Formats: sequence, C-alpha cells, structure tokens
Amino acid sequence: MSTGLVAASEYIPKREALVVKVDASDYLIDYYLHRKTYAPDTNPAHDEKLKELITCFAIHLSARTGQETHAWTVHLVGETPYSLFVTGNTGLIDDKGIAQGFIVGHILTDNIRHTDVNSIHAQFTSRGSSFKSMVRCDSDNIPKMVEQFYAQSEQYPLRIQLSDTSDTAIGLVALPEFDEDWIRTVSIEDAASSPAIERSPMRTVHFAFSCDCSPDKLLPFFRSMSSEALEDLYGNDSELQISCPRCGKQFAISRSMIAEN
Repeated sequence: MSTGLVAASEYIPKREALVVKVDASDYLIDYYLHRKTYAPDTNPAHDEKLKELITCFAIHLSARTGQETHAWTVHLVGETPYSLFVTGNTGLIDDKGIAQGFIVGHILTDNIRHTDVNSIHAQFTSRGSSFKSMVRCDSDNIPKMVEQFYAQSEQYPLRIQLSDTSDTAIGLVALPEFDEDWIRTVSIEDAASSPAIERSPMRTVHFAFSCDCSPDKLLPFFRSMSSEALEDLYGNDSELQISCPRCGKQFAISRSMIAEN
C-alpha cells in the first residue's frame, strides 16, 4: 500500500521553528503512472519544475493548520508559455499527529499567455473563508520562488533544501517569535538531524496523489447552459473531451449524458 508523500514535522523550541522532512519517493510512483497515462508528452524540464513545486507545497501545507485547502498557480517566464498548478489539503490530524491528505498538480499549456515576470498566485480556504495573494518573484528557481513568496505573503522566513541524490527535501519554517539570526544562519541539515538541537515531533502527513474529478461533477455546469450555447459548443460532435485542470485526467462528456436526469 502506498504511503504517499510523507512530510514529518518537528518543533524546535527556543528557536521557534518547524523543520519538515519530506520523502516523495513513494508518491512519485503514482505521479509518474498518472502522467504517463494522461500527459505522456510532458516536457522533462516542466515535469521537473512540477515535482519541485509539489515538494515545496508539501512543506507549506505541513506548516499550516489541518483541513485547510490551498492552491498555487505558478507563472514562469519562457519562450513557450506554461504554468504550474498544485492544490492540496492535509486532512484531519488525529490524536497521534497523523494525517491523510492529498496533493495533486498539473502542467498547464493551453491558452497560456506570455508573461514577463515569474509569479506565484495563491489561494486557500479555511472555515468557509477564502484568501488570495500574489507575489512577483526574481527567479524561476522553484524553491527560491517559494521562499520569496513566504517572505512577502506569509511574512515569515522559509528555507528549503532539495536533495540532489534522492526524492527528499528539508524545509525550515519560522514560527511567531522566531530567532531570526538562527533561522537565517543555521545549517538546514543540522536543524533536521543534529543531536545538539532539541526537536519535538509534531505531525506526520501522508499526501496521496489523488483527484476527485469526474464527469458527474461537470454535468451540472453543462446542464445549466442554453440549448443554443450547447449547440455552439458541440457543433457536429456527439461528445467533448474534457481535461481536469487539477490533474490533467481526461474524460468524455456526451450530449446524451447532459440530457439524462
């Protein structure tokens, strides 16, 4: 059974920081199978960016309270325009600090406008309220973009280190009343593993690569359209191929499905 992307966080007292250790190796099996089925022609450079964004996003979610749904859209400068989208939720955190959440992402290439600035557009929903923010970034390096997003939008430092040899990463997240000098200068490896630094386990979240998209979720939208609008949309076709913007899964919406009650 897949354990998904595992993000284990520990609290560092006195320094008021959170260290998050991410292992995406199991998660990436499901990720690759999905991309192979629904996006086999993905540009390898774009794919690498999305994987990095998912890892950074897991660190972000792990530092938030439970059951918040977040989404980021990342626009990157390039000759061929594309954007990255990722969304997820930690799920309910039990008494033992274990949670079962999800993270899903997609590379958007259709109808993407050229941009002259790298940026992160974020939104999240908590307790029925929605919040949005946008940060312009100086780099197209995903970890650096997320660090800059945190500095400007969250107004707390975040440091991220991705492994060059494995599907792991470490995040060091500042908490209120953090030790600024220590956060900015400590070795991330020491923060995560040095016996000289006190750490207390907080939570472990297992993020699955999953999306609840389905034709049934889209049918109310199509049924709300006028017969003239549907005719313009379908033309001579009996069905439309729809791609989920969250995960890229494709499915058909036929005229007969819309007519059914």
